[in-house]
Amino acid sequence: MSKFTRRGSIALLALSGAAVIASTGCSSGRNRLAEFRSNPTPELVTMYQRPDDVRNMTALIKDESKRMLYRDWIYLWQMDRPTRLRPVPSAW
Repeated sequence: MSKFTRRGSIALLALSGAAVIASTGCSSGRNRLAEFRSNPTPELVTMYQRPDDVRNMTALIKDESKRMLYRDWIYLWQMDRPTRLRPVPSAW
């Protein structure tokens, strides 16, 4: 085998290997464009909030609701201010 044919076969083998690698490229077998079109904002739950934002908002609402319920309970039993009755009977 001559020196030129060996070089040619190695070059042909390298070229065919490069063609195989180039044909696969960076594709992973998924259709990324279709995935994007089906859900363009996967990190959002509402129109502008992420899941963490929704959990934070829910925690704040629950906290405020508990505090307002406690305040209403105090108002119900009229413990929000001291009594207006006099400690001793008055003639007036």
